[in-house]
Amino acid sequence: RLHISGAVVYHHKTSTATMTASVDDYYIGMDSTAGAVELRLPDAAVLTDGHTYIIKDEGGEAGTNNITILASGSQTIDGQNSIVLESPYAAIQLYSNGTDKFFVF
Repeated sequence: RLHISGAVVYHHKTSTATMTASVDDYYIGMDSTAGAVELRLPDAAVLTDGHTYIIKDEGGEAGTNNITILASGSQTIDGQNSIVLESPYAAIQLYSNGTDKFFVF
């Protein structure tokens, strides 16, 4: 997120390959058309409490080409190290506690 003249600007990024989310990302489109892809989350400690990511299968092929979302190191997403999107056009919203975890909402 960038704050510009008091307004909040949300970034959208699309990837067709394994990538690591950045602090500035908000909407992340994973294109599953060509194959399975992974999204690696940054260390939750570099994020603020409540930092949010919205991740979407923009390719519509997650049923065949799964999208795996991985927490950093021993960190977790609702108690698990990873979550897999395995339905076409699936989406998930996550937020960080700014310390060591991510949560689905």
